[in-house]
Amino acid sequence: MSAVFRAAVRRMPTPTSRPRNVASARWNSSVHVTPQSPTPVQQLYALREIDRLTTSIAKSSPADMKHPSPLVMRALPAPWLSSSSPDLASQGVTGSASNGTGASYTEMDDDALKPRHMSESFTSFDLPLASDKKLYERYVNTSGGFRMGKLLEHLDSLAGAVAYRHCLPAPETNSAEAFHEASAKAGLYLATASADRLDMFGRLNRDNVRDLKFSGFVTWTGRSSMEVVVKMEGSRVNTTDTNWKTLMLGRFAMVCRDSKSHKARMIPPLVVESEEERILQVIGDEHQKRRRTSAMNALDKVPPSFEEANELHDLMLQVTDNKSTEIDGETVVRMKDTEMETVQLMHPQDRNLHGKVFGGILMRLLCFTNAALFASKPLRFLSLDQITFRLPVPIGAVLRLSSKVVKTTKPHDGPDGEAKVHIMVKAEVEEVETGVRRETNTFFFTMAKDDHEPVGKVVVPRTYKEAMHYLEGSRRLELGNEMRRLYQGESN
Repeated sequence: MSAVFRAAVRRMPTPTSRPRNVASARWNSSVHVTPQSPTPVQQLYALREIDRLTTSIAKSSPADMKHPSPLVMRALPAPWLSSSSPDLASQGVTGSASNGTGASYTEMDDDALKPRHMSESFTSFDLPLASDKKLYERYVNTSGGFRMGKLLEHLDSLAGAVAYRHCLPAPETNSAEAFHEASAKAGLYLATASADRLDMFGRLNRDNVRDLKFSGFVTWTGRSSMEVVVKMEGSRVNTTDTNWKTLMLGRFAMVCRDSKSHKARMIPPLVVESEEERILQVIGDEHQKRRRTSAMNALDKVPPSFEEANELHDLMLQVTDNKSTEIDGETVVRMKDTEMETVQLMHPQDRNLHGKVFGGILMRLLCFTNAALFASKPLRFLSLDQITFRLPVPIGAVLRLSSKVVKTTKPHDGPDGEAKVHIMVKAEVEEVETGVRRETNTFFFTMAKDDHEPVGKVVVPRTYKEAMHYLEGSRRLELGNEMRRLYQGESN
């Protein structure tokens, strides 16, 4: 099966609508041609395979394994990792999940590195929003929808719990205290290095409340890093259709660090025996290659394609030459005028499993507010693109978040035809005592306007840097639109 999967991926079509590498060669003959990024078909195929195989892995998970819920694991502080000062200058970069030969590793004993099956790290918990009205009230937002940022937090927390379960021996009890004792004894902690794009393939609103189930497990390991697949499923209550349906699927790259030296820490490898495990390992290998390919094709390394340059040129001509304040009936808004910024101190309540600021907190701050103010109404979350956590955010540091709308689209007929707004959020962390400031990560969100009406505004860049952000937003919107179109087409 693994060979079949690999052959199928290779046979899939390569993109032809954006010949970035060819255009790059025209602009600069010294630029080497890089591999094409995988198409939405390839990415969706991998997601379909993962979705199908998770059920089999879940069934083979030991039923008597004791482990605390990811939500419970955050309930206690981690005193063995606490620090009165963030000390940003000493923080290492954790943004890469690769295990390069230049990395320094902390060795572990043979017993701690005993290989483990994927099913041994399987972790799940329920969120019965439809069945529990009091619980539902904690997740509803001001417009009657759901606080998707809170659900993203749960996915991030779940990925951390899965990673710890893979690296630590099974605790004697399922209490948070037992988890922290095991972590302290092992002298390690896990950090989120990156998150693959998370796409909503279903809807959650006041008319479509569902009980939710979160689950995940390790599907790929390197020397000190691992990939964790997480899934959110929904089931209606008091209806004839009570089957669990996948609403969101994503992947997190986690890295293991020594709690004292903060060097890379070796982790147990995976046992790959069943056909399902072999296929998932192949998908993990392909994903690592895709991450590298996507980085090589980024606009900060490769010039825009000929088509992209023409698109940008036509847009600027409409605005500058004609001094137009409208384009196709929508008001022209300078990208700079959509910028928002917030500054806040990170408190202990924002911590994650290893005593740093929870990645899910960062993922939900500011973006939803910016989108609502721009569109003059709350917008629905559609997707979060791949993000890299370059630097952990310590408790006690000041977090600076700046966001701006980089691209908008018009509504169109058919499924997924709502007008969309793409937002970029940049996060920087600053140490109170020294004033040292560093960028931690950049997020890219896509939001949708539910009423199929235009947003009424079109964002226009004015500088070259803004133009690159505009084109980056166009690429990400195009990929998300195609993936959702394919998903809905296959679901019909």
